[in-house]
Amino acid sequence: MADHEVYQLQELNQITKEQLADNDCTYVGICGIAGGNGLENINITDTNRIFAMDINANYLNTCRKRYSHLEGRLELIHCDLLSGEFTLPATTLLICNLIIEYLGEVPFLDMLNRNKAKIGVVSCVIQKNNRNSFVSASNFASHFDPLQPIHNNINEDRLKSIFNAHGFTSIKQKNYDLPNGKELVRMDFDCSRK
Repeated sequence: MADHEVYQLQELNQITKEQLADNDCTYVGICGIAGGNGLENINITDTNRIFAMDINANYLNTCRKRYSHLEGRLELIHCDLLSGEFTLPATTLLICNLIIEYLGEVPFLDMLNRNKAKIGVVSCVIQKNNRNSFVSASNFASHFDPLQPIHNNINEDRLKSIFNAHGFTSIKQKNYDLPNGKELVRMDFDCSRK
C-alpha cells in the first residue's frame, strides 16, 4: 500500500488527518484500525478517547506498541463488527476507511443503524478501481489473494443512497486520485440531521 506506484497508505494517512480536522473528534472510533495508520494525527488536546476496533488481534497489538503515548486514551477493541452481540462505543466521529469493501455495504449499514444513537458523524473511505484490479500491482500483491473472495466493489452513489435510507445525511464527499488510476472516495454522513 505504501509503494510509490500505489501510494494508498500515504493518501489514507492524509485523509485521516482531514477527517479529524473536519469533525468533532472528542470521541473517535476507528473501524478496522489495522496497524494504526493515521493515529499519529490524533490531537490529544482535542480527543478524550480513541476506540480502535479490529477483528485481527495482531493488528491491535501492533497499535498498542506503536502508539504507547496514547495510553489512557486509546482503547483497543478486538471484535467482529458484524456480530449481533457487538455494540459500538459512543463516538462523535466514526472513521471507517477501506472496510466497507470487506463487510459489504448492507451488513455494514445494518450495524451502523443498530448503533445510530451512539454516532455523531461517520466518515468513510472507499476505493474506486476504475477498471483496474482490486489489488494494485506491487511486490506484495500476492499477500492480498486471501481477501479476493470477501472483497466487494462499492459504488459511491449506491452507498450514499443506502446511508440516506438509514437516516444518515450526506455532509461531505471528496475524491482523491491515486497514481495507478484508482481513486479513494471520502464520504461523511451525519446521523443527527434529518
